[in-house]
Amino acid sequence: MAKKPIIFIFTTAYMPFVGGAELAVREIARRLKNDFEFIIITARMRRNLLKQEEVSEGTIVRVGFGIGAFDKLLLLFYGMFQVLRITRRRENHFFVSKNHPVIFWGIMISYASIAAFFVKLFYPSVPFIVTLQEGNREWEFGLSKWWWKIFCHSRSVNHITCISNFLKDRAREAGYHRPISVVPNGVDEGLLKIVPRSSTPGVGGLQTPGVFPRGAPVIFSASRLVHKNGIDILLKAAAILKDECSFKIVLAGDGEKSEKLKVKSEKLKIQDRVQFLGSVPYAELPALYKNADIFVRPSRSEGLGSAFLEAMAAGLITIGTPVGGIPDFLIDGKTGFLSKPEDPDDLARVLRKAFTMNDTERRNMLQQARTVIREGYLWDNIAEQMQEIFIKISDPNKSEQHSI
Repeated sequence: MAKKPIIFIFTTAYMPFVGGAELAVREIARRLKNDFEFIIITARMRRNLLKQEEVSEGTIVRVGFGIGAFDKLLLLFYGMFQVLRITRRRENHFFVSKNHPVIFWGIMISYASIAAFFVKLFYPSVPFIVTLQEGNREWEFGLSKWWWKIFCHSRSVNHITCISNFLKDRAREAGYHRPISVVPNGVDEGLLKIVPRSSTPGVGGLQTPGVFPRGAPVIFSASRLVHKNGIDILLKAAAILKDECSFKIVLAGDGEKSEKLKVKSEKLKIQDRVQFLGSVPYAELPALYKNADIFVRPSRSEGLGSAFLEAMAAGLITIGTPVGGIPDFLIDGKTGFLSKPEDPDDLARVLRKAFTMNDTERRNMLQQARTVIREGYLWDNIAEQMQEIFIKISDPNKSEQHSI
């Protein structure tokens, strides 16, 4: 009797660490768990996390002693031994059994995918999928650049999925000539049910002309406070606009630039306009989207940008920059606005446009944004795309036949 294929997922971080890649793994695995068995190999990084845990999407196997960077390094080699341990406990040599197919799935070219690469050396017949999630700067300057050359020349990777066309182009430029599929990260369908804040009578308290006549707009960003997300550019743009109109900036997220950004807001004399919420549980983000009007992240680098998709789905006017995968979905003047990277003056110009849109313009933009989400970025559709890839790659007669 044929058994469900086992998919070993190699991801450097996993829940409770939440990012676009981790959400993608969880949402896809939850939807496909009836057809596949998922075993997630990841770094432990906190001592209070269990070494092995059964969750709704499958089994989490955490490697290490709960020491962040050390566990990532340990994952490079010990991740391989965990796979060998699991397979030996179940049945001998089931990797070669036609009734029990196995797939390796590496998330980003990171410590975990390198661990999968080492396992693949022992089991060359097992299909190996890599999902690219890197931003443009990580791709050009990071570990990914060098390891990808090794992956390409070894021909160990059977199929690549990319979360954006930008990453697909980078993989081709790097010399990968085997099958590639663009499978973006998705959003929860429930966000489409949110009634935009500015459509509700009586919101807000400060007077601002334009699209939000009932009160001052709330500018929101759910972003790690790190250099790549460009929150410093947002603060500079706010300083330019502070004497022109009333607004409030709400920032959800933490990171290495947190204290510097707070100091910057004071130096720019906008501290009364900016609220730093710190780290916010992912489950609480929909309520924050619901109570905001405009989403802004002036990114310096993005593989895709899941927070932009969530904001569009939730009915926020969305502002980003034309870097990485953002132009796949954020079309200037149609589904949102684009500002020039590293340019607070241009961001201030774009914010003025958002502030002064009339109701018809705003309604049309939100409708187009939500249409894009419905047609290409819901998790059910994303899971179906990955299911098709898993089925094809698990059949040796089809593994080289999927669409490019």
